[in-house]
Amino acid sequence: MPMQKNQALKKIKELVMPNLSQNLSMKCILFVVTLFCLLPYSGEAGILEQVENELVELADKVRPAVVSLSPYIAKGAIGDGLQNKGRPANAGAGVVYNAEKGLIVTNSHVVRNVNKIKVTFKDGMEIIGEVLGADEDTDLAVIHVLSEMPLAEVKFGDSSKVRVGQLVVAVGNPYGLNDTTTFGIVSGLKRENVNLSRYEDFIQTDASINPGNSGGPLLNIKGEVIGINTAIINYAQSIGFSIPSNMVKHVVEQLVAHGEVHRGWLGVGIDPVSEEAAKKANGKLGVGVIINSVFEGDPADLAGLKVGDIILKIGGSDVNSPNKMIRVIGAITPGQTINLDILRDGKSRMVPIKLESRKKKSLPLANLSPLDPLGLGFSVENPGKETNLPNGVLVAHVNPKSPAGLKGLLSGDLITAVNGDAVDNRTEFDRLLGEIEKGSPVFLLVWRNDENFHLGLVREN
Repeated sequence: MPMQKNQALKKIKELVMPNLSQNLSMKCILFVVTLFCLLPYSGEAGILEQVENELVELADKVRPAVVSLSPYIAKGAIGDGLQNKGRPANAGAGVVYNAEKGLIVTNSHVVRNVNKIKVTFKDGMEIIGEVLGADEDTDLAVIHVLSEMPLAEVKFGDSSKVRVGQLVVAVGNPYGLNDTTTFGIVSGLKRENVNLSRYEDFIQTDASINPGNSGGPLLNIKGEVIGINTAIINYAQSIGFSIPSNMVKHVVEQLVAHGEVHRGWLGVGIDPVSEEAAKKANGKLGVGVIINSVFEGDPADLAGLKVGDIILKIGGSDVNSPNKMIRVIGAITPGQTINLDILRDGKSRMVPIKLESRKKKSLPLANLSPLDPLGLGFSVENPGKETNLPNGVLVAHVNPKSPAGLKGLLSGDLITAVNGDAVDNRTEFDRLLGEIEKGSPVFLLVWRNDENFHLGLVREN
């Protein structure tokens, strides 16, 4: 029997390989081999048929729960009645999260600045959905629809069980091509510093994801949603990112209950632990984060945390990067008391802290100085088109005695994000800074010498 299986497997490769590119061929072979090992032997033709049936059944099971989202134009509004030339306008995709309640999950950027959106199902049914809530920090949103017909839904799985190399399927509507299904593998886990959102913990996949796939599901071979597809790297091939299903479930529950996400807030500025700081504090390089500022009146200040303290653990969870700490704190409900394990003057101690909600306040741009935004001590300009740099703003001038100068910001640095929000130009940079309250942190993602690093500051005026 093993010899027969080997012969059948050889036959499968002979049938598949000549008709595909090398990269795609390996994906197909991997997928076929996996299913081949799971299925009972019934001859070469039987194996191929079973593999094909598994693929078809998975697609048929999932696609009715995947919807196309497009702009809603009310009757009488500008654009109503105009003939649509070419492919239909498509904002993105979504997947039914709870059929009974009519809840659909998608990306927040798909429904940005709208209250209603047209939802099109696989059978052609169209419903005008209402946006219940959106969370820009994770790029997730929830849409509610009222349907007279029962809706299909897909089970959301446990993303903590996802492993690198696992086979996955992506479903979406790229470029208006509805019900597009692609497959690949999980290429990486816990991806951060991707500069797509504030709370980053992405699943990386090589499954083909294109514009219009945003908000669609990433599924395991059981047909369970393990992620919501959010973005690709435009200048790369086969690098896509999905928001883990466990994060999706947490955010959706809060958006449905409150219309927004309530997150814990500590009130500190943080940096990675440098070699010098580790030696001084009797710590280890790459372990923990170091506090560079404490905001007056916030939980950290009230608990007695100090600049120079190294945070090692939060509620028992190890912290090894600023992004990891932001995620851990943000996942804790405001009002809860947690224990922080810290290093201070080379000695370990535990500090209990009651978290609060982050206070938000917008300020008009007119109050800001274009040469010294928020008193941080530097100015920016748009990069020239000939520079061939990533999207962002160039640091034009830095006052060496300013907070930015003392932190090591240099002229010629490229700022690509502010507090997790991507920066494309100076106008966007000024807008993001204008939304930051006095005394609040300003986390800059800085690109220098082909490397990214975070720099934490505090708005002073």
